[in-house]
Amino acid sequence: MSLLYTSLIALSTAVLCISCTAGDGNKVERQRADSLTNEVVKGKMSLERLAKSDEFMYFNEKYFYEPADLKAIPKFDKVQIQIVTYRIYKHVKLSANRYHFAVKQAKDLHIPNKAFVYYQRSFDEMNRKAATSKDSIRLELPDDYATKLLKE
Repeated sequence: MSLLYTSLIALSTAVLCISCTAGDGNKVERQRADSLTNEVVKGKMSLERLAKSDEFMYFNEKYFYEPADLKAIPKFDKVQIQIVTYRIYKHVKLSANRYHFAVKQAKDLHIPNKAFVYYQRSFDEMNRKAATSKDSIRLELPDDYATKLLKE
């Protein structure tokens, strides 16, 4: 009976770990992300260091649905947006007037799946518009755009 009990506990723990590392971040991951963001806001950690880390990062979902002027939003929100956006654009290339996104999973970037899908769909939509445009929409991606995002 104890072997069965031990096996069930091990299986439950594995399932819990898998579910916690997938998706949109659990409560602990989000609390840690908030704490690290506060470190950047207070000047105790550099934005670049956090952006390049493997720490989970997310931003308020309301920014998916409304335009975000980085100069007008609170510093805390700006830092989170910059980090997630940096991690996305670090893996985007422009070739033959199409955006190519080289990452297949949100967990590879340590960001929420919702943010990953949002950006992925945005790239797909821009590619579609460029492909169907009668007046030849030219897509743009400035050199080293990801790094420039951290300097805004």
